[in-house]
Amino acid sequence: MLVKKVDVSNEYRHEIQSISDKLTQLEEVRIYEFSHAQMDGYLATNIEQLRRMLSELIYKVEYDKGSIIDDEIAEAFRN
Repeated sequence: MLVKKVDVSNEYRHEIQSISDKLTQLEEVRIYEFSHAQMDGYLATNIEQLRRMLSELIYKVEYDKGSIIDDEIAEAFRN
């Protein structure tokens, strides 16, 4: 029987939700080239953001870093 060592979907739920939201925007063709709404951003910009989000998530999992939410809470208590 396999034993789960890390519950990635729960531990990094904020990061995964951000990636999911970005994919949904792309799926709904919410990009500047089609919507002409600057808030949607260009396709290349959205892809760059998605790559960065995935890279950051992989780094956190590989090096056992906390979620962005954990980091924000820890920082709030330091001040």
